[in-house]
Amino acid sequence: MASIRKRGETYTITAYMGYDETGRQVKKTTTYRPPDGVTAGKAEKLAKQFAAVWEEKIKGYVALDENRTFSELAAWYYETVAPVALKGNVLIDNKSMIDTYIMPTLARKKLKEITPTMLDTLFADLLKNGRTKDTFKLKDGVELPKGKYCGVNISSISRDTGLSRHTVTRLSQGHGIEKENAEKIAACLGIRFQDMFVTAVSDRSLSESSVSRVKRCLSAIFTAAVKKEVMRRNPCSNTMTLKKKSKTPAVYLDETQALNLIAALDEQDDFQFKVQINTLLFTGMRGGELCGLQWQDIDFENSVIYIRHTLAYMRGKGQGKSSVYELQTPKTTAGERYVVIPASVLALLKEHREKQAERQAAAREAWTQSDMVFTTAFGGFYGEQYLNAKFKKFAAKIGLPENIHIHSLRHTTASLLINSDISPKLIAEQLGHSSASITQDIYSHIFASSKARAAQALEMKLNTQK
Repeated sequence: MASIRKRGETYTITAYMGYDETGRQVKKTTTYRPPDGVTAGKAEKLAKQFAAVWEEKIKGYVALDENRTFSELAAWYYETVAPVALKGNVLIDNKSMIDTYIMPTLARKKLKEITPTMLDTLFADLLKNGRTKDTFKLKDGVELPKGKYCGVNISSISRDTGLSRHTVTRLSQGHGIEKENAEKIAACLGIRFQDMFVTAVSDRSLSESSVSRVKRCLSAIFTAAVKKEVMRRNPCSNTMTLKKKSKTPAVYLDETQALNLIAALDEQDDFQFKVQINTLLFTGMRGGELCGLQWQDIDFENSVIYIRHTLAYMRGKGQGKSSVYELQTPKTTAGERYVVIPASVLALLKEHREKQAERQAAAREAWTQSDMVFTTAFGGFYGEQYLNAKFKKFAAKIGLPENIHIHSLRHTTASLLINSDISPKLIAEQLGHSSASITQDIYSHIFASSKARAAQALEMKLNTQK
């Protein structure tokens, strides 16, 4: 039975839970405050009733510790659970979400104080006022320095500021970037910040998809605590249901557009870019998988590419909190797979290997990543974000739809396979989906149109027999 001790106007209640593996007695403590105005006898009676109910609730929860703060729980989760459960880049992004949107409100709250109602209020406030940082874009008439080929000198600005090529590219395309990054660029170019930048967005609302992601990150922490019996329940379970973002059909090229793209690649000068786009189109690989390819992953004798890695962009993990690229294994076991490549792509890869060897020999010790298939000018990691920006610019130039992006090539591969009557199971294996049902769900509109064409063809065939 729990012990009860009166301390001033409150009662300290202690329950003894047995002994841990070291032989130390485990005890849990809580505090009860009687309602104002009750007599001493009534207060003691209420304290005993509260103690009996509380002790029954925590029975069997040896590790229960709902008096710890949320910040202590989050620190435990990101030090012990997350490194095993999450990929490095996902861990960094999720922790950033918690630090930015949850810690200002919940950091000092005890776990037993966090309720679904409290979280509902937090999520509602995030929807209205959640954006914590202003972003800044170039003023009208202000341009970034050009390189020798008349385009923005992305590489030079990225190198001199320590920012990613993706950040510099977004700025050059008219998007906003965070103030600290904008200040670095202004200082690098010797231009006053106020003469170069203006606020990009004044609306402080956070999108429902962003708040949903914050909720998932928070729920994962509570779920781990419940599994380890640190908490009895996950307070996220009974919170508001946020609207799901309507699923937009995958954007892809039709057969004619795909052929035009392949032909246009022959007319431009960047041979590596030609090999990259052809490889994506003929394999259905993800952009990160392509950028993570190593030469040892290509079996030239058997015309096979083994997909073993993905190249992830790790924000704030390098020296001085800089961002770095890191090779990771695919996020699912199905993602680790092999694909057979046609002779045309194999020939392109062989020629690319020869050209890269020549560049590497010329660069000598300046070359950094000798085993990567696709690299920057001096052998560095070639990021998916930069490839996507380059592809979008090229696609616009040759008249492809403006909403096309690098992942659209993967969707194009799927579309062409579906319309060639390849089974969903084989398509799933090609794309690295864990099941055919995932493939059918993502490309349901393409399967539907393919079936409609099959029905029409059958009707035409049978009608001709009448």
